[in-house]
Amino acid sequence: MGLASYRRTVSETKRAAILRAARDNFLNGGFTRAAMADIARDADVSTATLYKHFSSKNALFAAIVEDACASINDILPADIANQNAREVLRRFADAYVEQQFDHRMNELLRVVIAEVPNAPELASSVYANGVMARYDRLMNALDALVERGDLKPHNTRDGALHLGGMVKEFIVWPALFSPRFEKPADLDAKIDACIDAFLKIYGN
Repeated sequence: MGLASYRRTVSETKRAAILRAARDNFLNGGFTRAAMADIARDADVSTATLYKHFSSKNALFAAIVEDACASINDILPADIANQNAREVLRRFADAYVEQQFDHRMNELLRVVIAEVPNAPELASSVYANGVMARYDRLMNALDALVERGDLKPHNTRDGALHLGGMVKEFIVWPALFSPRFEKPADLDAKIDACIDAFLKIYGN
């Protein structure tokens, strides 16, 4: 490994450690009470190193949400040529569930919502770069399904919101109001019903 590759690996390792420590701090104490010095200590890096990676606490929190949302890229196949519309939509729904629970997105959103009056720019950033970015990925998949004739031509931005909105009712809204909320035992059936409803409207 060359020197440049080694430095890049060290930098990526430190960044990952900072994100883990920051997420724990934000989730345990909320955005306001989380301190950059504490995050640096828990990540075993200097405060200077932390600020080298993230210019502010807002930027750090936004990066945590973006990192959680980006996990959808690891779950979904890049090529949907061999999948029908139902399979593509189910993969998206499964990825959505994994993000909200395994990547603790519900908890992160609860923190963001609590900070809207004090940090509206943070909320706007999270909404644009986290929530809506995920819808953009779904919209692109819907565009591909329309192009190959699996779905009727329609406003795929609205279509993405329709499907996401249905799924949200079962895994996001209840979780935001109850920290003890768990995935429903019949969640698979509920998601299938959401996809059925979507395909009745947009399926070709």
